Amino acid sequence: MSFVGKQYKNQDYLIKVGKKIAEIRESKSITQEKLQELTGFDTRQIGRIERAETNPSISAIKLIADKLGVKMGEILDFEQL
Repeated sequence: MSFVGKQYKNQDYLIKVGKKIAEIRESKSITQEKLQELTGFDTRQIGRIERAETNPSISAIKLIADKLGVKMGEILDFEQL
C-alpha cells in the first residue's frame, strides 16, 4: 500500500489540529482574514490548514498559536479534541 502524498492531508491528527485552530479562532471572533493579517499566511492557506488539506509545519502552528494567544500545546492536545 502506498501512502505517498496521503500522509500530508486528511489524516486524523491534521483534521483535529485544523478543527482546533478554527475553534479557537472563532471563539475569539477572529476571521480568517484577520488571522492572515496577524500571521502573514494567505487566507487560502489558513483555510487549507483548518480543512486538513495541507500539513502545516511546527513553525506555522507555533505562529498561529502565538497570534491566537494560546499555547501551542492547546492546539496539539488531542485529548481535548
